[in-house]
Amino acid sequence: MATDAPVPVVDTHVHAGLSKYEPAESLLDQMARHGVDHAVLVQHMGMYDNEYLARCAEAHPGRFAIACLIDAHASGAAARLEDAVARHPAVQGIRLYLADLFGGLPGARELWDRADALGLNVTVAGTLAQLASDEMQSTARRYTRARLHLEHLCHPNPKEDAPFPTFRRALSLADLDHCVLKVSGFYGFTTSPWSPYLDTLRFVDLALEAFGPSRMTWGSDFPPISGREGYGNAIAFARTHVPVADPALRAQLLGGTAVKFWDFHAKR
Repeated sequence: MATDAPVPVVDTHVHAGLSKYEPAESLLDQMARHGVDHAVLVQHMGMYDNEYLARCAEAHPGRFAIACLIDAHASGAAARLEDAVARHPAVQGIRLYLADLFGGLPGARELWDRADALGLNVTVAGTLAQLASDEMQSTARRYTRARLHLEHLCHPNPKEDAPFPTFRRALSLADLDHCVLKVSGFYGFTTSPWSPYLDTLRFVDLALEAFGPSRMTWGSDFPPISGREGYGNAIAFARTHVPVADPALRAQLLGGTAVKFWDFHAKR
């Protein structure tokens, strides 16, 4: 009797580099140890040369997709993005900073326009205040051909009093079908000095209510996570503590949702 293929496990927020962080081989070791099939290489802040990430994807076919970074201050930013997408099939997204867009940087608007026209995945880097703003609502409603991946659970503030009105405004982006939430970066919104960061589950509960596990994707935030709870504990938290009782829905959060948007086997 035929059986359904297992749902892959995907880490949707990792970094790799030679001048900052760890090389991809360190990431691949952690993935192998903890049963992670694919990862999205998100270019780190300040690095606009995406060739190393492209080489990693080519050297390890079927493992990586890429969210590149393009300098919004440089001329021809939109053309550089289109060139990166055309040359490297693994480049299927871009990381964009709300501070650049909201600050009126012309190149930032060009990058958002071109990313939307190309229907790319956009991994959205911004503060809780930015993500909860009216300007973010307008931005998300303007760019509907792109898929907006909101980083690190929208950065909830552990010092905000319940019922967390700012966080709830950010979560209202769930009203837009093209917005997806990354379940990542728990060390950034905990008050606990030790993992597991169970106090973050109050925010996860609200996120699950807003987005549902089928529009949420797990990410480790490797390698910064290595200096906190460690890669294995990060994925163990998602597997055991994130309150999703249905195994099929948990599988969506751990990878099933991600493979709808990222093609890890893309070829020219």
